[in-house]
Amino acid sequence: AGIKASENAAFDAAKVYFKEGREALGSRGWEGDYSTMLDLCSDGANACFLTGDFVSMNDLIEEVLSKDIDTKEKYRVSDIKVKSLLAAGKLSESTNAALEFIRQLGLPT
Repeated sequence: AGIKASENAAFDAAKVYFKEGREALGSRGWEGDYSTMLDLCSDGANACFLTGDFVSMNDLIEEVLSKDIDTKEKYRVSDIKVKSLLAAGKLSESTNAALEFIRQLGLPT
């Protein structure tokens, strides 16, 4: 439902659906359904970014970044983090966040 709402630019509704999905999976969501939890957090962070809910966006980004998962799977939230810093006029922080992610991927900077 969250993806459908996002596709229709109903980001406030999407944010609620993604949150409800995470709550339905519960505290063991990452262990029980890792892929779905990653999607719910990543898409939820994007919906929060687009609605200006930066506190929730940052919480979701940090949740994903704190997980011991492949760096490539952290791309979506890293991209949102960089875009949100850029949108806030924090060019230096945005650049540093992008460079840090590139380093984590093992690419030259």
